[in-house]
Parts: sequence; structure tokens; C-alpha cells
Amino acid sequence: MKRFIAFVLLLVCLVPMAAAERLDDNVLLSFYGDSVFFGDSITKAFRRYRTAVRQTDESFMPTTDIVYADSISLYSGSRSIITGENHFQYRGREGTMYDIAKKIGAKKAFILLGLNDPVGIKIEKGLRWVEDIIRTMGEVCPDMELYFFSNTPVTLYYCKEKKRPSYPEQLNEYNVRLKEKCEALGAHYIEIAEAMKDEDGYLKLDYSSDNRCHLSDEGVKVWIECLKDYAQEQYELGLWDPFAVPEEPAEEGA
Repeated sequence: MKRFIAFVLLLVCLVPMAAAERLDDNVLLSFYGDSVFFGDSITKAFRRYRTAVRQTDESFMPTTDIVYADSISLYSGSRSIITGENHFQYRGREGTMYDIAKKIGAKKAFILLGLNDPVGIKIEKGLRWVEDIIRTMGEVCPDMELYFFSNTPVTLYYCKEKKRPSYPEQLNEYNVRLKEKCEALGAHYIEIAEAMKDEDGYLKLDYSSDNRCHLSDEGVKVWIECLKDYAQEQYELGLWDPFAVPEEPAEEGA
């Protein structure tokens, strides 16, 4: 009998642990609360969609600030001073991403920049600009977690129009290197590109608003699903607990 019980216990130990229960969508998206998204016109589509959803659902990402600038490059966004014609604005005032993140008091910042450089061609420069962001943000907002999204894919038409036949492969290389850079320097990487690709590695036409590079509402929905998947993964890994009770601040003189 003892041998039988031991055998059963061994089988139980060998069975893989069941995946944690999927959290509610609003709980998953709370991972992105008290945060700020920085980006170009790709992120503009995200903000447009979030604004539309909140017309009927005020619980949708209520404490996420979304700051974008049309045509802003990773280079310009990485600067600690305002340069060029394209720059971020927050509540009607110009500012760098560092100034804005500090003013908001964001606990997390999420960045999607690079299409306008373009980083697929300027891989080494792009990674140096990422290093600049990680270093400077660490100095300005030392308690804030920093996340980079993979650069999103482009359509076949975009590649032909720009005469960049190898750009999908170049973007893939950049994203791989971006992930490595984030892991090496203490930032985080969130994969969103793969879910938007067709079988040939281009942006699916259903996910594009202009048959080039910008996202439709369907494309933004895919992005949001990736956000939820990432939050669920962090929960399952024990790296995030949405149900944790915040600690009370210690009393002075204690």
C-alpha cells in the first residue's frame, strides 16, 4: 500500500502544473495603470482607439496617459532637450519624455519609437538611442519601470514604396537586438509585432489603416491582446500581483 501511495505521489509530481486562471481583462489592463505610453503616429492610433472605447466604458485603461508626436523619431525622443519640429506635448506644453514622465509621476513608461529613423536600417544607432533613454530615464525617474515595445511590422506596399525589400528582416533583427539590450540594461521588452504579421512577415492588411504602416482599430485590438497576455505572463511568473495590498507608509519616528 505504501508503495502504491508513493507511486501515486510520484505521478502527481510529474504532472505539469496547470496554468494559472486567466485574469479578468480589466485586471490585466490594470498592469498599465499609473503609467505613460510614448510613441509616434503608431501610438496615436492606440490613443484614438482608447478614447473611442472610453466613450462607453470609462473603466478602460483610466489611469494610462498616452503621449505621442506625429513623425517623431527614436533619436528625437531620446534627447533630453527639445529638438526638431516634432516633439512631445503634455496638456498643451512641450516637453521631453523624461520631463513628462516625471511630471506625471508614472510608475511605468512604455515606449514605441523607431519607424521614423528607421531603426531597421540604423540598427546600431537605434540601440545606442535606446541606451540613452534607459540611462537618462533612470537618472530622472529612478523608481520607474521602463518597457520597450517591439517595432511593429509594415506592409508589402510600404516596402515597395520606400524601396526597402529587406525591411521586414531588418526589423526582425532590430527587435531581437532590442530585446537583448533591454535584458542587459534592466529594462523590459514586450513583443507585439509577431501577432500582427501575415504568413510572409508583413503587417496584415486588416490591421493597417493606410496599407503602409499605421494601425487600424483591428490592429490596435491585437496590440491590446498582447498587453493582456504580457500582464498574465507576469502574474503567472509571480512578478506582478494585482491583488496585493499596498504597504502603509511608516510613521515618522517609528
